[in-house]
Amino acid sequence: METKNTPGPWSYWSGYNHVDKIEAQVTAEGGDIVIASYNLLIAEGEANAKLMAMSPQLLLALVDAVTIFRGLVDVMPVLRERVEAYDNLIAKATA
Repeated sequence: METKNTPGPWSYWSGYNHVDKIEAQVTAEGGDIVIASYNLLIAEGEANAKLMAMSPQLLLALVDAVTIFRGLVDVMPVLRERVEAYDNLIAKATA
């Protein structure tokens, strides 16, 4: 699967970096910063950053699930609509 985003896995770090004056960051495997900082005034900020850090792995899991579902569509036609919906989500996430 070809994407335009920084390849995963990503990790989440929280703390205060006095040099960059950021509260948290999501980094790629090599240490490159993918997303830096979140607003501590937003209660969901830390949870949002952790969710972002997992997004490459979640995308791969969805691609795997769609592959499995696609193979079952002939036996379970009800999955066809779900496969199409998930394919659309994957396309939006990787555009």
